[in-house]
Amino acid sequence: MGLKIENLTKTYGDFKALNHVSLEAENGKILGILGRNGAGKTTTIKSIMGIIEPEEGSITFDGIDIRKAKVSIGYLPEERGLYVNAVVKDQLLYFAMLNGMDKKAAFTEIKKLLEEFKIPGYLNKKVKTLSKGNKQKIQLISAILHKPQMVILDEPFSGLDPVNIELFKSTVLDLKKSGATILFSSHRMEDVEEMCDRIVMLNKGNVVENNTVQALINKYSREDVMNIVTSADITELIAESGLKLESRENKSFDVQFNDRNKLQHLYARILESGIELQGIRSRKTSLQEIFIKELADNE
Repeated sequence: MGLKIENLTKTYGDFKALNHVSLEAENGKILGILGRNGAGKTTTIKSIMGIIEPEEGSITFDGIDIRKAKVSIGYLPEERGLYVNAVVKDQLLYFAMLNGMDKKAAFTEIKKLLEEFKIPGYLNKKVKTLSKGNKQKIQLISAILHKPQMVILDEPFSGLDPVNIELFKSTVLDLKKSGATILFSSHRMEDVEEMCDRIVMLNKGNVVENNTVQALINKYSREDVMNIVTSADITELIAESGLKLESRENKSFDVQFNDRNKLQHLYARILESGIELQGIRSRKTSLQEIFIKELADNE
């Protein structure tokens, strides 16, 4: 089962932050929650964690009201919150014991995770002496140390270098394999597309998309547009073949067509002209393009 939200509604004065929002996040799956600033992501997360109380709707975990289920939650907030004057060991022990861990067991797990995150020598370092990336490692460790049933990750890769991004991704996927329910919020669409099983898009407190990643991409992809990559400019040949050039990037051409015979004629003209055809494929829409299409004009 996992997390289930039904008809969640929250208002602040005349502003409706959430308007009958419904979504599900299954155990052992990653749900991407996407939207521009002010779309309702933070209000949804705070409702799940019991920080705010919605006016309407229900939140359950494995079929039980989340307030009664006593769900173990790990939270990595976008605004990091570490005690900079504490040493790493004390910082992590504090969070572990807040989440009900035995001190001895917590210390064993801390040393194991510091090793996995490639900072085993940082146990007695003050947090304020760490680099931004290593502070984020400590923040993530504090969120998963107690082996939570549900993990909420808000912009987890912000400011990380490529090596540490891959390390964080591996950790998140391990959490998924362990059966944790994962909510993943990010503006890095390539990471969302790679990692999430399902996506919910919010706009002004409303759910505008709720689908698997592949179904969402298929829904927005254009079957009447062919991407053609060549060794030279074919703009004139496209026009001569009675086709429309939708967009171009260097020697990659998106060609719109409604007659495959015209498309075949274009291929023949390209070859006759001695131009090399380097690639032909149906144009697939990226998650980034879908995000912009659905949400860019909605301030």
